[in-house]
Amino acid sequence: MCYNFLGRDIVAKSNTKRYSEDTLEFERRRIRAVQKVVDGATQTAVAQEFGVTQGAVSHWMAMYREKGWEGIKAIPHYGRPVIFKKEHSTKLYEIIEKSPYAWGYESDLWTVQMAGDVLREQTGTRFSNTRVLSELHELGFSFQKPQVQAFEKKKTKSKNGSMRYFQE
Repeated sequence: MCYNFLGRDIVAKSNTKRYSEDTLEFERRRIRAVQKVVDGATQTAVAQEFGVTQGAVSHWMAMYREKGWEGIKAIPHYGRPVIFKKEHSTKLYEIIEKSPYAWGYESDLWTVQMAGDVLREQTGTRFSNTRVLSELHELGFSFQKPQVQAFEKKKTKSKNGSMRYFQE
């Protein structure tokens, strides 16, 4: 993608598939906003015109002063894309529908880690706990704080005079 700015062609990095159209549009918006401030407009006026906060414009200007036009360009986000598919979602639901006992755990309460471990066993794909939690929320599950029953502790003196505690 190539566009003209200040009489020079600006070409997005050759790895354009890493940039979404929104990302490139935000970059163009930052460039136009910074140019207006450089041309003499106030940061407040530019913020209002572009529908952003004055702090955003201030940040863009700081990046521009520090690194020039390169400082306000889009930064590609490398890494593995999210690959949570419908099949994974369906499998996660099937897993959570059953008790953790059914999957070999000694608890009747699910944790995100446990759900992710079983999902990895079943699908062969590892997902971060954050991704599993996000998908659980999408499926309508939420955190439930278990009811904790307090046990009264009773003090007794042993034969040697030391205190011993036990649960009733």
